[in-house]
Amino acid sequence: MKRELTAIEIVTIGEELLSGATLDSNAATIAQALEPLGLRVVRRTTVGDEAGGIADAVASALARTGAVITTGGLGPTDDDITKAAVAGVLGRPLEFREEVWARLKERWARRGRIPETNRRQAEVPAGAEVFPNPRGTAPGLAVEDERLGLCVLLPGPPAEVESLVQDAIVAFLAQRVSGDVKRPYRCQLRTTGVAESAIAERVGGRLDDLLLDVAYLPEVDGVDIRLTGWARDEVEVTERLHEAVRRLRETLGLHIYTEGPADLAQVVGDLLRQRGLTVTVAESCTAGLIARRLTEFAGSSDYFWGGMIVYDDRAKVELLGVAEETLRRYGAVSEETAREMAEGACRRSGSAAAIAVSGIAGPAGGTEEKPVGTVWLAVRLNDETVAKRRYYPGTRDMVRARAAQGGLDLLRRTLLQAGL
Repeated sequence: MKRELTAIEIVTIGEELLSGATLDSNAATIAQALEPLGLRVVRRTTVGDEAGGIADAVASALARTGAVITTGGLGPTDDDITKAAVAGVLGRPLEFREEVWARLKERWARRGRIPETNRRQAEVPAGAEVFPNPRGTAPGLAVEDERLGLCVLLPGPPAEVESLVQDAIVAFLAQRVSGDVKRPYRCQLRTTGVAESAIAERVGGRLDDLLLDVAYLPEVDGVDIRLTGWARDEVEVTERLHEAVRRLRETLGLHIYTEGPADLAQVVGDLLRQRGLTVTVAESCTAGLIARRLTEFAGSSDYFWGGMIVYDDRAKVELLGVAEETLRRYGAVSEETAREMAEGACRRSGSAAAIAVSGIAGPAGGTEEKPVGTVWLAVRLNDETVAKRRYYPGTRDMVRARAAQGGLDLLRRTLLQAGL
């Protein structure tokens, strides 16, 4: 008899995962694939290649949820002991399957004789359902016990896990999910220029009555807000999600740059294209990062004229026309220099818009007046220039990434506030 599932646990197996030598991407692949079914992954555990640890993790998971997926330990070597450990938990002997062995030999045929050590991959717990693995030699397995629950065993290589999950495991588990289960319905808002703590403080309890899960997902260059409503169908939650988005836009204003997965550079590119404008960039500390981001998308030649990387002060003078007196008096990292860089970029290119950035990315070069992380941004739009001083903490790469994001965001805000 098939047991209806509502929750499941994942046990990832391998010493390489515990040591950090290999990052565990399998758990994320599985969780993301199962969530649309309404099947929630409620716990993830990682254990080494040790029979007792595997058995304990699997038995504990079954006791809590009655369902577990394992990854790893299905290979042909002595440290691949997952099947034996799980078989022990379920009280099932391992049995040799001729059909599995035949598929293994067929897969090996082009390479030569199959090593005898691979025979152990044809041993499966008694009564197990076998899922052929098109990308590897270890098949996926499912063993169901009326008393203890369901174990799904998958190999460790991520490409094999992804293939088996998409081609077999999702359909297999879907048959066991309750028809009355609630599924997740989501929307995502992307913000920049405001810290996670500041967002949480502003939002406060404004969404509590909507009965939604609210997650703040910080990255180097911004914070995503993910809203999730669990319901039996989309109609039940759509109105609540729309109301949440309305309240967040009212609270956070221009800090929100899009609803959905779009990158800020894509949003800026769309704004420029809609207005029939082109942009030129003048980059010092970001060294082309803004140009790269603006050109990640097909059709970017519609709005991107080009750019100049001007690290040396001579480049700022000779390519952009920054006055030598400006550099002597105020320095390269200053409002005056950033403004002249943006104005020079428009003058040289004929573009209506420009982004300029000059800063101290570190780790050296800072002063008490201008510490590492100090960045001046300037945007030129239709003969008007706006400049902003920013301080971006973090490593050199983080400062550069945040400065690029800041330059793009300043142009976005300028375009929107200009009402073009």
